[in-house]
Amino acid sequence: MPLELMRAALRLFYTSFTRALPYALAPVVLLFALAGSGFLLGQTEYLGQAWALYLIGAFLVLCPALMAPLVVRVHASAHERSVSAGEALRRGLRCFLPCLAGAALFMLAVGIGSLMFIVPGTYLFIALAFWWIALVVDGLPVLKALMSSLRLVRGHWWHVAFGFSYVYPVVFCVNAFDVNMVSLSNQVVEAVVATVIAVVLCALVPMFASANMVVIYHDLTLRRQRAKA
Repeated sequence: MPLELMRAALRLFYTSFTRALPYALAPVVLLFALAGSGFLLGQTEYLGQAWALYLIGAFLVLCPALMAPLVVRVHASAHERSVSAGEALRRGLRCFLPCLAGAALFMLAVGIGSLMFIVPGTYLFIALAFWWIALVVDGLPVLKALMSSLRLVRGHWWHVAFGFSYVYPVVFCVNAFDVNMVSLSNQVVEAVVATVIAVVLCALVPMFASANMVVIYHDLTLRRQRAKA
């Protein structure tokens, strides 16, 4: 079963690639912008390194909201449905504020759990992770989406944790690529090309993560329906 899920995630990642890529660029651009501003602001003695914590928090809160159109596109591809760019963006916009609230509550729950030793925080990170899919795909309110994720994962925590590990090889491959290998005669063009390549490569991570979560979410939903039958 784990290998079947991995193959399904890879297949969905491949089939949704061209339709999902533009929507995966938003969180990556945000990450690069926050990293750049963090580097500049971190140079000031007043802000110090603590500023990085604020930037990481901002990214974690904003990322699910910015990736909502991406999930809409990937989910549509999984069910072989056609979704226009306008519809994906409209649905993403409707989910923007709920996603901000959901991300804040998710981080709060995981943070409190982490303070009670590391185990509760790790458990909640996995158990509540599908609030985002439930909110964007099924249109559930924030609290119901969090509770829905908790119910779906109950009894399948290790199954989901193993499924999440599929993302790490993608992250490793992206990190392994050295943009300094790009060498052109014009330094300005070289910098632009290297930046574009880095952005596109980084976009592979949210694209695969979204496909992986949609596949696991569908699997958990089927498991729950079979358990009720």
